[in-house]
Amino acid sequence: MNNPNPHRSFKRMAAAVALSALLPLAAQAKDDVAPVALDAGFKASEQATRMFSVAEAKALKGVKKVAVPLFSVEFVTADAQRAETSGFAAAGRAAATLAYTLKGVDEADFQAITASLYEGFLANLKGAGIEVVPHELVAASPSYRKLAASGVPSPIRSDSAITAAPPGMPIYGMNKAQTGGTSSGASLMGAFAQMGAGFGAAGAALDTITLQQELGAAVVSVQMKVIFVQLTNNNKGFLGRLSSTASVGSSVQPTVASATFSVWSATGGTLTLAQPLALDAAAFSDVRKKEKSTGEKAGLVAVAVLGALIGSGSTSSRDDMEAVADPAKYRDIVGAGLGTVTQMFVQRLKAGE
Repeated sequence: MNNPNPHRSFKRMAAAVALSALLPLAAQAKDDVAPVALDAGFKASEQATRMFSVAEAKALKGVKKVAVPLFSVEFVTADAQRAETSGFAAAGRAAATLAYTLKGVDEADFQAITASLYEGFLANLKGAGIEVVPHELVAASPSYRKLAASGVPSPIRSDSAITAAPPGMPIYGMNKAQTGGTSSGASLMGAFAQMGAGFGAAGAALDTITLQQELGAAVVSVQMKVIFVQLTNNNKGFLGRLSSTASVGSSVQPTVASATFSVWSATGGTLTLAQPLALDAAAFSDVRKKEKSTGEKAGLVAVAVLGALIGSGSTSSRDDMEAVADPAKYRDIVGAGLGTVTQMFVQRLKAGE
């Protein structure tokens, strides 16, 4: 029986895309899933099948021509985690905060990595026998002009991340909605802002359906995220909060935390990186404690004195660290790691599964 509304599946997919935008980005990064190491034993051709979770695999079947109007990478530049005890089994509560800042690389490095990655992605698609619509033709499409107008120029900057796109490519839709995320929880106002962005992403998804029809090609959108440190709340859970001490663990290592490839063809589908991809820690030359300013030191002393006067028995500590990247090694290692993820996607697209 024919579907009386051929666009119904697209609209359902657009609604699903909007819903995913409402979820905290930290949850989507799969913090509880162990990373896979990209080492000498990692074979991309063998891992391509298991490294992605797929929604609507039929969107990949028979794709011979694609357009890539949206491509961005979010680079996390600062992160923090707080751990605390309940104080139930001790005289007072204990709290610990560990914060990290990325040093040694900057916006220019992120922009260079993204531009090179994008060109390599297009080359891999062509090498797999898939025709790529030139961006000039994409940019001339009425639907793309509408999408571009709803977006923002690259890069998108926040206190904790920089999101970069290829030169001249605006960032819109889901890629715009999900930026600036870290492993720490979002504020209530941030959640409302993300909700509003999610509704905007739904509109972009519907416009992408029209773009696919105008171009006569499958539309592929790419969104990736790179973190530089993994922070662990060692007091997570009921038993952890019963401890008398609070602590946060850390592992400094560049990691492809998430990657989503949205494909709009005869239907809509997504491929999502199933596990984070841990890269070579040699990208960093040093991990050091940040020197506290005179004002920060005075503030810590004041808090300690106040606590002693009150006699609460509670303790609180904070460590600020800096992960210093070697610029050349960081660009090579992170660029190669992201490139491996895009290569695996191209392999899946070529296989139509």
